Amino acid sequence: MIRALAVLALIPGPAAAGLTCTFTQLCSPLTDCQDHPGLPFTFDLVSGALALVGEEGMRFGTPLSHLDAANRAFLFETSPHAFLILSLSETGEAVMTQQDFEPGGRITSVSYFGTCRPAA
Repeated sequence: MIRALAVLALIPGPAAAGLTCTFTQLCSPLTDCQDHPGLPFTFDLVSGALALVGEEGMRFGTPLSHLDAANRAFLFETSPHAFLILSLSETGEAVMTQQDFEPGGRITSVSYFGTCRPAA
């Protein structure tokens, strides 16, 4: 949980209640890469942990502990068959990858590229 707080301190701007991310490029093997005017995504800070609130409820991110202090990544289990990985650089650059296990043993994936800043 402390690592979630640390990532907010590394991103320029005041400490806040979470992260506001804007993804401007989406890439998938099914659609190649597409520019987007700005797909917004919000991660809340709940009891010291980064959380994603979606249709299935609140999901807490598990920090990946092997990264150095300047960069962070979080794994979010979004359903029994899907997950997100949010990676953040010290400058606020962000990549979020969604992976879904489909029937028949197929895996689909989409990556979102953009920036994250402390939420206002």
